[in-house]
Amino acid sequence: MKLRVLFGILLIVIFTACSSKTQTVISDEVIFFGEGEYWKVSYIYNSGLYEEKKINWVEIETKVFELSQEEIDNIDIEFEGRDGLITGNVGDMETKIEGNVISFLVGTVNFVTYEEDEYKITINFKDKHDVIKLQIKR
Repeated sequence: MKLRVLFGILLIVIFTACSSKTQTVISDEVIFFGEGEYWKVSYIYNSGLYEEKKINWVEIETKVFELSQEEIDNIDIEFEGRDGLITGNVGDMETKIEGNVISFLVGTVNFVTYEEDEYKITINFKDKHDVIKLQIKR
């Protein structure tokens, strides 16, 4: 009986040691990037901006059509991370537009951001729907 208990404890220790991953906390600025059928997306994580205001920038760029200032009211997003989900209309957010690139502020969806994190953004614009996975741009 003692041997089984000891063996069980040993297995738990081995599985725990094997399953723990080392993650690298981001302490400066990095870009998570992804591309879909209609959009290119960058989530620019800046640790200083996050610490100060709990926000960061997202940039979306159209790939196949032109956008007017009025059309940003037709863009809805869902931004998902490990710890949460943010939804909203881009027209209701603080935005900057340069050509086909729209930048807008979002709160972060992770309490701590790691280089190994992945995000998912869903962009709905009129009849166009894109689900894009974002990973750190190296």
